[in-house]
Amino acid sequence: MTTIELESKVIRRFVVKDKRDRYLNFISKEKNRDKFTFELAHFKDLDFRLFEEVNGDERKMINDKIKVLSKVVDCYLISEDQELDGKRLGVDEALRETIGHGMGTLVVFGDAEIVFYEGEGPSNRWISKRVTT
Repeated sequence: MTTIELESKVIRRFVVKDKRDRYLNFISKEKNRDKFTFELAHFKDLDFRLFEEVNGDERKMINDKIKVLSKVVDCYLISEDQELDGKRLGVDEALRETIGHGMGTLVVFGDAEIVFYEGEGPSNRWISKRVTT
């Protein structure tokens, strides 16, 4: 699966319906992609009915959640942080580089089955329920 296919799947699965086309249009052209990643700091267009807030030991909660996926060794990052955006990192490294850094980031696990969102604020962390459709 290409990165554009994976990013499109994330948007179709986890973004509110009335904003999907807008973001799909942004990522379809490299020159407009930053319009999508820029919004990640204060991203309000996730379908929060599909997410639960992450509190306490973030790494443990995320690792417990992704155990249902078979053999997840890495993940894909969509981030306002240009150093992280578009990279595949090991799970531990991705969480270490994301949690607490104050940069809006979507950490995509598996085939966009589970997504972790790290917003700009310290209490703006969400993990999705598993979605396979």
